[in-house]
Amino acid sequence: MTLTIGGLFALLVVMVYLFLTEKLPVDLTAFLGLVVLIFAGYVTPDEAFQGFSSPAVMTMLSVFIVGAALLETGVADIIGGQIHRLVGDSEARLLITLMLVAGVLSAFMNNIAAVAVLMPAVASLAPRVGLSPSRLFMPLAFGAILGGTTTLVGTPPNIVAAQMMSDRGLEPFQLFDFTPIGLAIMALGTLYMLTVGKRLLPAGTIRGPASGGGKGLAEIYQLQDRLFSLRLPEDATLGGRTLAETRLGNALGFKVLSIQRGSEHFVAEGSSQLQGGDVLVVDGDAAKVREFLGMERLDVRRMEVDSVPGLSPGVDGVRIRVASGAAIAGNTLRELAFRNRFGVVVLGIYHRGQLFSEHLAEQTLRVGDEVLAVGRTEDLERFAAEPGSELVDRGLMALAELQERLSVIRVPDGSSLIGGTIQGSRLGDVVGLTVAGIVRGDQTLLALAPDETIQQGDCLLVAADPTVVQSLGSAAEVEFGDVVGEESLEADETSMVEVAVAPRSAAEGRTLYELEFTHRYGLLALALWRGGHPVHADLAHVALRFGDALLLRGPQERIRKLASDADFVVLSDTDQAQRRTGKAPFAVGALVLMVLLVATGVQPIHVAAFTAASLSLLAGALTMKEAYRVIEWRAIFLVAAVLPVGFAMERSGAAGFLADTVASTAGSAGPYAVLAALIVLASLLSQGLDGAPAVVLLAPVVFEMAELLQLSPYPLMMGVSLAASAAFMTPFSHKANLLVMGAGGYSSRDYLRVGTPLTLLILAMLVLLVPVFFPF
Repeated sequence: MTLTIGGLFALLVVMVYLFLTEKLPVDLTAFLGLVVLIFAGYVTPDEAFQGFSSPAVMTMLSVFIVGAALLETGVADIIGGQIHRLVGDSEARLLITLMLVAGVLSAFMNNIAAVAVLMPAVASLAPRVGLSPSRLFMPLAFGAILGGTTTLVGTPPNIVAAQMMSDRGLEPFQLFDFTPIGLAIMALGTLYMLTVGKRLLPAGTIRGPASGGGKGLAEIYQLQDRLFSLRLPEDATLGGRTLAETRLGNALGFKVLSIQRGSEHFVAEGSSQLQGGDVLVVDGDAAKVREFLGMERLDVRRMEVDSVPGLSPGVDGVRIRVASGAAIAGNTLRELAFRNRFGVVVLGIYHRGQLFSEHLAEQTLRVGDEVLAVGRTEDLERFAAEPGSELVDRGLMALAELQERLSVIRVPDGSSLIGGTIQGSRLGDVVGLTVAGIVRGDQTLLALAPDETIQQGDCLLVAADPTVVQSLGSAAEVEFGDVVGEESLEADETSMVEVAVAPRSAAEGRTLYELEFTHRYGLLALALWRGGHPVHADLAHVALRFGDALLLRGPQERIRKLASDADFVVLSDTDQAQRRTGKAPFAVGALVLMVLLVATGVQPIHVAAFTAASLSLLAGALTMKEAYRVIEWRAIFLVAAVLPVGFAMERSGAAGFLADTVASTAGSAGPYAVLAALIVLASLLSQGLDGAPAVVLLAPVVFEMAELLQLSPYPLMMGVSLAASAAFMTPFSHKANLLVMGAGGYSSRDYLRVGTPLTLLILAMLVLLVPVFFPF
């Protein structure tokens, strides 16, 4: 171990940590690592950027386009659509067919795209055969991952492995060199899921979403206890106003689904005009609405800044930015027990230029957010001194943006709130408002303790969006009605549908509010499925993640419009986007040409794949705009930036050091032990990293060990490459797993329970089978 080797290992440890935690985007981590390698002298500038022009990167880029052409021309849809006709209602035959079809598609197209195109068919098939989708979605993802191991172009680790061998002056793996072993582990994986895995999968529809009609979805997303009705009195002042104008439900978090007027029953829209006597069917927290309506008519009105009486002494305001590395980032104010921890009152949170002042307890603080707070001077200083807190501004003028949001709630004489505490008023829990202080006589008391007693004549000072204040006034007019059944969710012209956040979706990391989802798509989001549980609270402000599933309700033509949006995968086989079926022969022809060029040795794989991609674009199977979108640039940049790590490991002697260590540990036990050690290491790395970086890190060690122990590098490299694709133990080990997580209703424990035995079986088979086809 030298200082040079130690420095490289330290850099790699930091990079792996950042890869696993994603405190920085993984591609940015790779870029920064590359910069360090250059300035530390581990690689030359020319070597540093060879990855961006490498055959491996060109092959990956081209395969994304070829696979997308098969998708957009309907080839993959046709294959998926024939599954039920071929297998009938047998769960065993269905599971086998799903895994095999996904495997075949993944052999020549991106694994994630293969899963995405089959998800609607699976969601539709599950209720037809009486199964929970949780019984099918995980086998679908596993089948796609296994199928990618059967060809050189099926998965990035195989492509990178071939590239690393070529860089060493060795004959690289060819297109079908992986096929015999890949087919064997594909068969093993299918047999495992058919026997042991099937018993380990979560059972019952309550564990995961299905597309079995509105009633089934309502049960799964636990809407049955959230449906109730509200009645407008005959003399309601809301009569004659549209639903959008009243802002009804904004403050209390309920959604108006439909309106019953006498014998008529119609879907509620923003333009729907209300009348006295209307019965509104709503989805929301019935207990909160009932509690609000039980409060004596609270007088809520706007207050101008100039009208606020004298402020209490010793109170100030701050504006704090959440910086990178802040301990509070990634948590909600409730999770942080923020008020108790810092003694300050948060009145607003700026996120991506948008000011939020309601339901703050449930807001997740993110890096870059700005927190607007009031409190005693010493408490604010303690908050500003918190690691990762950047003071942007100080003084009450730092809260200037809140001036337009000041309102007061006058407590009526005889109110049950009198004599109670601010916390006991439950205004935060019921309507999401934060009490900033109390206007008492000619004095304004800010940042009071939660146990401050409310006195007669007090006015509670709150910061709220004017539309929320309007909503409270509107909501105060309605009367609580009856609990309604799930049948109210269905109507002739409307449907409920489930959608998943698609790969490379522009919606990832953004909220429904930021997307203007209801206005843009004309669909109402009822719930979100994440981590094995439905989410209902403050749905508009929950940042979407890849793999989330959304339950939507709206007109069928709007659902069909959403199906054409590449940001979402609609889990219904009747509402899919139109395909260019007339271009299908060109897409298939381009794929066949690619295979022939490689199989006959006319051109190497990167030239053949690039030719096929170019011809697909020329034929119109895919547009250039679509091509830019379907390429997973994050994976491209990651591989391009990580490839030079191989040069650094060899030149620094790090590869030799690791090879000596492994050889001294396992070398005396024979080549099978060495192969097993490398395979296990590759698999462990791939559970947290992408498979391609795992291959890049281990390839130099493989070559050094092969030379040291006088072994052929081919079996060792083949084992490492295929083991890097054995990513089944966590939902984050492969994006195909993450894509089906929400739609299948899975938790991380489900992947660990089902995927761990499969991983161990595949690793054992690789140790035994690889030397048969690639002798030591």
